[in-house]
Amino acid sequence: MRSALRSLVGDLLLRLLREYSPTFREEGAIRALKEFVEERLGFDVVRIDSTGNLVASYGEGDVSIAFVGHIDTVPGELPVRFSGGFIEGRGAVDAKGPLAAAFVGASAARTSAVDGVARVYAVAVVGEEGPSHGAWGLIKDGFMVDHLVICEPSNATGVVVEYRGSLGIEVSCRSPGGHSSNPRAARSACDKLIDLWLKLESLNSSKGVSVALTKLVCGSDAPVLPREGVARLDVRVPYGSGKEVVENFVKASLPEGCTYSVRSYVEPVKVPINSTVVRAVIRSLIRQGVRPRVVRKLGTSDMNILYGRASREAVSYGPGNPELSHTDREVVSLKDLELSARVYAGVVKEVLQLRGPRV
Repeated sequence: MRSALRSLVGDLLLRLLREYSPTFREEGAIRALKEFVEERLGFDVVRIDSTGNLVASYGEGDVSIAFVGHIDTVPGELPVRFSGGFIEGRGAVDAKGPLAAAFVGASAARTSAVDGVARVYAVAVVGEEGPSHGAWGLIKDGFMVDHLVICEPSNATGVVVEYRGSLGIEVSCRSPGGHSSNPRAARSACDKLIDLWLKLESLNSSKGVSVALTKLVCGSDAPVLPREGVARLDVRVPYGSGKEVVENFVKASLPEGCTYSVRSYVEPVKVPINSTVVRAVIRSLIRQGVRPRVVRKLGTSDMNILYGRASREAVSYGPGNPELSHTDREVVSLKDLELSARVYAGVVKEVLQLRGPRV
């Protein structure tokens, strides 16, 4: 039984990794997942919605439980390798590994008793590494469940109850230009953007706030002081903080001739640790002989969007070391994939037991 489950989740992950799927190019991976689910997993309904998400489900009960992970990855294709009990490739950690474990685990949880009292969903959303249009598509379609598990890497032992928010800012600067042989004649657009960035770096020492410069474009090969420049910033804000503090700091720090705009904003999220679904993940881990850890993550996920809009309760959990996310060495162990699949399967039973029915 144990080796069969490990083989199943490993096969699914390898299938997904071989379909390179950066944001907005997920169709091939979605088709591969649909074929695998229909051929080898136990769901009654498998469909692709109008946004491109894959939604699989079974059961006819009143209690609804959903496992939601994203199938898109950041850009940068990597070789797919399977050796020594480890699987490597773009998305192995973030987040095709958790997604594969969730689909296998949700399928393994199915029994005739579960069918009668619950509706269980496994959902692969698109676009999480971009504008999260997959998650917003679920909301637009009226998707709503009682208990939601977001499938993201947490080292297979972490129970994530909090994510920071994400604020995308674009800064544009202009300058009259000038000859590059006389850089003191005027502050170029590049100079202004660099000066601003050096000021904004001080926010990284603020409690819970981080600022990353993700794009800087200015200048040309001509001997001219750059007249125009653009910088993009990725700001993360902790729960309890609003974007206004960061916006005010940016506004006060802007050099003359510069403007800024907010490109995107996702609010921070924090869920109650005593909710049914959080307790279910903790109990499921304990039953697997694992000591759970309650975790507050520095990143942002679809839990920020779906909690309160598509679910009454939420938690995040999954295999893989989150520090390897978006790196050139995304690798996850079969051991952790199997453990997480078993934990996901156990969550269904634990939710139903905590609510009353004995399954």
